[in-house]
Amino acid sequence: MVLVVLILSILAHVFVLVAHLKFLSFHRKLEISLLFRSFLSAYTGWTQIDINDSPEFPVHVNDAALTFVKTHRFGLYSDNSDWETILPVGDGFLYLPDHDQHYFPAHFHQLHCIRALRNYFLDVHNMTRMDFGHVDHCLVYLRELTLCNIDLTLEPATHKQLSTNGKITLAVTGVGVTHRCKDWSQVRDYMVSNYEMYKESYKRKADDFYRSLKASPGHD
Repeated sequence: MVLVVLILSILAHVFVLVAHLKFLSFHRKLEISLLFRSFLSAYTGWTQIDINDSPEFPVHVNDAALTFVKTHRFGLYSDNSDWETILPVGDGFLYLPDHDQHYFPAHFHQLHCIRALRNYFLDVHNMTRMDFGHVDHCLVYLRELTLCNIDLTLEPATHKQLSTNGKITLAVTGVGVTHRCKDWSQVRDYMVSNYEMYKESYKRKADDFYRSLKASPGHD
């Protein structure tokens, strides 16, 4: 009985997805298709690529440093234009011709999830069942990526703030602390050049996935 409910739930999500795909850009179609496959993996254990066969990022990325600053950009109510451009052209997907496969580098998957959570928070009253599923996926994903990429930079408690009981306490903001990173600008530049070189592959993959959904059992 549980299996039947699970299958019906997945089919319902497929039909909703198909109904909306024809109104979306091919970039968005591709993004949704790959995210939908990640939901299948989470619920059924299905996966397309063996981890041992998964390639690494194609170029060496230099080390960098980032000193955290206090800024009004990328906040909850900040300018949407910042959030709309947080992913490079191609919505953060990378095409590898040797594999004939699109990949979502974890760096951009994280940015995608952060942006999605902000958008859902601002429009929480209009969220659908699939939206809530996406929120759960992003929360679990971000937690696991945080565990996997442990940053042990020591951040001092130097910020004075008033606590709820009226006492002054010291808090941690991370502002002014420098972290070791990878050169995110180099990564973004490579992603843009990859998209420009293989842009037709994005449309082809999105259209192929849309046709496969249209041909799924029970779809009119």
